[in-house]
Amino acid sequence: MRILADENCDRLLVAMLRDGGHDVVYVAEMASGASDAEVLRHAHVEGRVIVTSDRDFSLFAERESDAPPAIVLLRLDPLSRAARARRAMEMLNTLGDALHDELVVVEPAQIRRRPYRR
Repeated sequence: MRILADENCDRLLVAMLRDGGHDVVYVAEMASGASDAEVLRHAHVEGRVIVTSDRDFSLFAERESDAPPAIVLLRLDPLSRAARARRAMEMLNTLGDALHDELVVVEPAQIRRRPYRR
């Protein structure tokens, strides 16, 4: 899967995704301090799924015509660092290519999905 990991993603998750065979661009490495609009544009142009814990991305997706293939919002704060990375990795491996034009909210006990293009 082609992923754009937002700057707020833990490096452990980025490493696990890369080790798992995903093509990951990490904002902290490529353009630290990039605006949300720049991150969205980059993901759209390259066809990358955004993985983030920034709720603002869900608002952008609702109103932008050039939204990325999907946005994965990680709401895993109660979990340990390693558990957060495992939970996110598990979800991405399970849904994989099924992610299309939707916002996916990943929580410790559930995953919520909704389309963002109407």
